[in-house]
Amino acid sequence: MNQFELVKLPFIIRITIKKHLKMSNIKHSIIRAFLCCLVLFALGFISKAQITLTAENKSVREILKEIEKSSDYRFFYNDDLTSLNKRISVKAKDVTIQKIMQQIVEQAAISYVVKPNNQIVLSALELQQKRKTNVNLEGLVVDDNGEPIIGVNIVERGTTNGTVSDIDGKFVLNVSSDAVLQITYIGYVSQEISVKGKQNLVVTLKDDSQALDEVIVVGYGTQKKINVTGAVSSINFEDQASSRPITSVSASLAGLSAGLSVSQSSGQPGSNGATLRIRGIGTMNDNNPLILIDGMQGSLDDLNPNDIASVSILKDGASAAIYGSRAGSGVILITTKNGNSQGKVNVTYSGRLSVMNPANLPKVVNNYADYMEYANEAYFQSYNEKRDLQFAQSTIDLWREKALDPNGLNEYGYPNYVAFPNTDWQKEIYNKNSLMHEHNLSVTGNSNNTRYLLSIGYMDNPGIVDNSGLNRYTLRINLESDITKWLTIGTRTYGNKDVLGRLDFDGTGTNAISRWIMSTTPGMYPMYDGIYGAIESVEESPNANNIRKRIDGYSAGNKDRIRLNTTVYGKVKFMEGLTWDINLNYERLWEETNSWGLSNLGRQFSFSRNTNFSSVTSNDKLSTSNSRHDRYSYTLEHLLNFSRTFASDHDVTAMVGYQEYYYKNWSNGASRRGLIDETIHTVSSGTEISDATGSMNDRASRAVFGRLTYAYKSRYLFEFNTRYDGHSRFHKEHRWGLFPSASVGWRLSEEAFMEKTKTWLDNLKLRLSWGKNGNYGGSGDDIDYEYQGGYITSSYSLSDSQRAVLIQKLIANPALKWETTQTTNVGIDANFLNQRLSFEFDAYWKKTDGILYRVSIPLTAGDKTAPRLNLAELKNNGYEVTVGWKDQIGKFNYGVSGNFGFTKNALSKYKGKLQQGWVTDENGNRVWKTNLGDVSEGSHERILEDHMYQEYFLRSKYQGTGTYFDSEGKVDPTGGPKDGMIRTEKDMEWAKAMGEAGYVFQDYAGNIGNRAGLYYGDYIYADLNEDGILGNDADRSFFNASRHPKYTFGFQLFGEWKGFDVSMNFAGAAGFKLLWTPERGYNSTMLEYGTAISERIAKDHYFYNPENPMDSRTNLDAKYPRLSQNNTSSTRFASDIYLHKGDYLKLKNLTVGYTLPTLISQKIYAEKIRLYFSGENLFSIDSYPGVDPEQGASPKYQPIKQFAFGVNVTF
Repeated sequence: MNQFELVKLPFIIRITIKKHLKMSNIKHSIIRAFLCCLVLFALGFISKAQITLTAENKSVREILKEIEKSSDYRFFYNDDLTSLNKRISVKAKDVTIQKIMQQIVEQAAISYVVKPNNQIVLSALELQQKRKTNVNLEGLVVDDNGEPIIGVNIVERGTTNGTVSDIDGKFVLNVSSDAVLQITYIGYVSQEISVKGKQNLVVTLKDDSQALDEVIVVGYGTQKKINVTGAVSSINFEDQASSRPITSVSASLAGLSAGLSVSQSSGQPGSNGATLRIRGIGTMNDNNPLILIDGMQGSLDDLNPNDIASVSILKDGASAAIYGSRAGSGVILITTKNGNSQGKVNVTYSGRLSVMNPANLPKVVNNYADYMEYANEAYFQSYNEKRDLQFAQSTIDLWREKALDPNGLNEYGYPNYVAFPNTDWQKEIYNKNSLMHEHNLSVTGNSNNTRYLLSIGYMDNPGIVDNSGLNRYTLRINLESDITKWLTIGTRTYGNKDVLGRLDFDGTGTNAISRWIMSTTPGMYPMYDGIYGAIESVEESPNANNIRKRIDGYSAGNKDRIRLNTTVYGKVKFMEGLTWDINLNYERLWEETNSWGLSNLGRQFSFSRNTNFSSVTSNDKLSTSNSRHDRYSYTLEHLLNFSRTFASDHDVTAMVGYQEYYYKNWSNGASRRGLIDETIHTVSSGTEISDATGSMNDRASRAVFGRLTYAYKSRYLFEFNTRYDGHSRFHKEHRWGLFPSASVGWRLSEEAFMEKTKTWLDNLKLRLSWGKNGNYGGSGDDIDYEYQGGYITSSYSLSDSQRAVLIQKLIANPALKWETTQTTNVGIDANFLNQRLSFEFDAYWKKTDGILYRVSIPLTAGDKTAPRLNLAELKNNGYEVTVGWKDQIGKFNYGVSGNFGFTKNALSKYKGKLQQGWVTDENGNRVWKTNLGDVSEGSHERILEDHMYQEYFLRSKYQGTGTYFDSEGKVDPTGGPKDGMIRTEKDMEWAKAMGEAGYVFQDYAGNIGNRAGLYYGDYIYADLNEDGILGNDADRSFFNASRHPKYTFGFQLFGEWKGFDVSMNFAGAAGFKLLWTPERGYNSTMLEYGTAISERIAKDHYFYNPENPMDSRTNLDAKYPRLSQNNTSSTRFASDIYLHKGDYLKLKNLTVGYTLPTLISQKIYAEKIRLYFSGENLFSIDSYPGVDPEQGASPKYQPIKQFAFGVNVTF
């Protein structure tokens, strides 16, 4: 079914535009638009107008080359002509060549003759050189009020000769008689003043209102920052990209904006980047913000960071309402660079070399003799009866002996370190000092009413694990031309090709490396002489994995991804202040993955026994597969803009627009087994079909929208937005949603009664906004047809044969409606002390209702998937603060800024309130009753009304008084061990007495004091409901904590002095906890046969053997429970024992750079050369015992610490 048939506009609008919007015409419209653009571009270049040229402080030679580039004139001269190197300035617009040459002749000793065919011959002109003399110049620097300014920078242009004004604003400087002074100071407009003929100088500096006049990108346009009435923050990303080794654009935003939470869940190159949250959790579905790149939907991490100019974040409902259904979780607007406006060509190269290492490798026991002893201890602690230990003492002694002579050879000629290994698998898996390099080249210019940017980039990022790297090639073309005074057309086209390593590290599949990384032991050598090692001890588990072999298995194949995103646009200017914009965007993705088996992966060898553990895989067992994933979308927009100022004081703008969007996604794959030849691995080379799959889905939307703004003297500000959205995911009766907003602003600083504050207050603005946004339930491809139901293929026996049939899997729900989010925002913006100090504050109240959520259904429904329902309401409140300071002390410029955000959420409506407690049944018995299963969803993270979203629901560790018995000698249920662990014989005596008194510990009724039951070194849990069973399901409780941070913060520092610069970016989060349930090799004391054990646990775990209290291993005060090979009470249950604070503060980036003096750069014809050193992810301050609290509880691909050396050169 054509999805556009499902999205019909209201009747009046439909009559006007339905022919234009039919899908049959859209394809032709696209082709016509492209052809028109090509023709118009050609017309723009056919006719060359008179010459326009702007050149500042350039050599005559450079200026002549620019004239040749922009005209048909050619210059002829002798290279020995010294005047060609003189630096001059030329400024001309639409003039003849004679007028430009006149400007050159006046400044350089050159004469010229114009020959036929536009040839110009240059020769020397004998001029008497003026003698230059120096003068002692005395000066005074004051502000508009005549007050002296201290610390102003005064520099003779083109030199390093300079000084600063003193406490009285005075200065003295010896300069050449024709010098030009450059005068700069933070908060004031910079000036250039000629001193020719002067010995005394009074300079009046004007207030710099740049901060107030700053223009920021908002929905479908731009606004002056002083006129913005919504909560919008802006980031100058160009500064970030020029000096940081950015591998993920999304991750690089951490700490740069209040209210923006950024968490990097994986360090693997080419992964889906960081998780972004604007103002926390607002829905139970997709909380990702809408990403728009130059106004069109895209992915942050598809971009070349060097192409980005700025980032705007729309945080409240009013600023985001213009995007309606797509903006429920906020909007991030990316603006890329355009051609410059100076009428010249700039070529910029940036390159960097980065050294990468894992940030925090977990330490595991890699001495195999020690490992075997720990394994024996765990085995002993797991059974009541006496059994032979897993590893013989002779084996342990042999390994210790061979470790003393690692390079010695065994009887088969293999080194001892290979035959009797002590492998550190973490260091084997993760590479040290991995090198990444990247290069970017861009050309920008402005010639004959045409502005352009062309950039290309290459990045080789091998990652820190083999077969996990990324090679990326990027290309961007931004081209815009004024065809006439009333017509501008252009294109913004970018794309990339990614060649990715196929390694699946963090996936959920059975072959993901993260699932196997700890399923091995140090008693196996990775690879020697091209042969994979096997277990070397016959007593070891045969299931122990060679992780090297698993990683190398991903080398057989390739994964390529190509993305293309292109927008063609036109702007028609009907009259001053009235324009029409049309934008057509096309986005395409091609992704292909090939994989095949390798015969040598089947072979594993024991070097100590000289024996094949497994053999080479034969061709008939090898498989090959191919899969493809394709996607395309297009967006068509029409925008009519009006802007006019009436009577000098009344600024009015208006905009109306129309948008339609279509998206289609499809994939297919096949695999075959039994290769004819190992080296031929096309799918057709397999002899037996293993699998064949395919899927397709699409969706569409349409919208009309508008905005009206009014400002009176930039003092009273009003803005109204509305959007009417329709989406194919909803039934026609519920398809359309209206999303309005309104906001007002009041600049108190412009009022007459604030006149006395002008000396210290530059701007004070109050903001108030309300907006309503929508959400169509997430971006997943599996929910596009929910209101219609979902179907799958199956087979049934019909008439004694198997027949393919179509059966319903997803139950339909035609009553689905929009989620709606309403946000009220109050804000304050202020600037003080000539823009040195800035302050922003926002408080918001956000409510999302009609949240779509899929609940569980009874087992009687069979294998059906439940429909989603509009059944929940979530409230989210918070505040944000941003403070910044910029100043200048002499030649030292510096600044510091900080931001802080707080957010909290609670489900205000779901399936009912929790009711539980003791009741008396009809028989008079006391019974514990709860409706938890009826009104909530989840396991350890529950979804429940009147609680925060995904609040932890766990057992609590027992905390007793340590008194054990009361004064009468009866066991005291509250008198057990203080920290909840059975450590001493008195603790055990108390536990046994509790059992005799009828109390039950978890699942250990009658099994107390036995190693296979509740034993020394085990935790016990609190009996919260007082039913006599300590630690059952009824004792679980809510902890007023979740994995979602309540606080986010960041602060930045920068300084500049005489070409040197330094910057730092810190980012952090707090107010959240991580539930890290026991994971083998990391934090579990259950030592499974053939798996790793954490060094931290090995060195500080509990041990006590009442049969031998003097055992050297005894450790009663250990931090961690006893080792075991069974699920003990310490590892069986999720409890607050494994609930850890996730608060962290990271130094995300430190950069130190140096910009070479202009005189040096000009010797190689460069305008600017900057060298820098940068460090990324340098350290983290946190108490989390795992790898990285930013990644989450479970360890994933290691976060990467980088040190980069780079250069930026502009010609």
